[in-house]
Order: sequence, then structure tokens, then C-alpha cells
Amino acid sequence: MIDLRTLVAVILTLAFAHLGLGRDLPFDSSNVVVLVSDIALFTGYLYLLRTLVRLPVAIVITVRRTRYAQSQYKLHGIESLWDGYTRGFLDTRRWTVGPLAVADRTTVCIVTLLATIPGLGQLVVTLGGFIGIALLLILYLMRGTFSWLVADRMDSPTQSSLQLPFINRRD
Repeated sequence: MIDLRTLVAVILTLAFAHLGLGRDLPFDSSNVVVLVSDIALFTGYLYLLRTLVRLPVAIVITVRRTRYAQSQYKLHGIESLWDGYTRGFLDTRRWTVGPLAVADRTTVCIVTLLATIPGLGQLVVTLGGFIGIALLLILYLMRGTFSWLVADRMDSPTQSSLQLPFINRRD
């Protein structure tokens, strides 16, 4: 979730929107409490929209891997569905290389620019931020991390949500 490069891209996109396009930033800096609240909403908004963009890809991969596990490994029911889910939803490495990485980075920039549109941006950030924060809190309560479709960079390299005994992982 917290990636230095993504943070820099968001800051540069916000600077471009403010300085180049003359748009207001989606933050109120009148006092520290409001600024922290606005940054939390913006973080939830970014997390939610990145998750929504990644969701169709994860669903397709889950369905394909479930069918593959049923035919290739002769798994039935919940076992094949669990295999598809772990490969479709929990394995986020595919978003770090290739065309999916470009799509993800483009999404971050477009979503950040969308947040600076006068009127619409504040509504989208507020509504998406609340839903995103709720999703993050549910993930934290259920899993102990903030990772689901967007990787949680706060996990140490030795602790991963994908340490399952039946999956060979490349670290």
C-alpha cells in the first residue's frame, strides 16, 4: 500500500494539477486535524479505486485458475476455488511488471487528477475515501494486514499473506 514511487507519482501529479492546470488540491490545510483527515480520505480513495481497477482482472484469473485446478489437479469444490482465489486475489506480483503495471501506474495518475476536478473531485474523494477506509479497516480486522488486491508494503519480506504450504512462490 505504501510505496515510495507511488507516493512520488501522486505528489508529482498533484503538483502538475495545481501548478500546471490551476486546480485546487483535495486537501484543506487550515489546521493539522483537518489535513490529516483529508490525507486519510485521499489514501482510502486511492486504495479503493486501485482495488476496483484490479478487481476484474483478479476475478478473471480466479475463474481461470479454478477451472485449471479442477481439470489439471483434479481438485473439487472449495479446494479449486481456494487455489483460484489465492492466485487471483492474493498474488499481487503481476501488478509489478508488464502491461498490468503500466495500467496500474496510469490508474494512479488518472485517479489523482480526477480528485482535483473542482466540485466532482471533493465528492469522489470523500465518498470513495470513506468506502476505502472501511475496506482497509475490514482487511485489517480480518487479515491483520492491509493487503488484498493492492500489496501491503508494510509487511516484512519474510512475512507475507501468501505463505501457504501448497504454493511455490518466487520471492
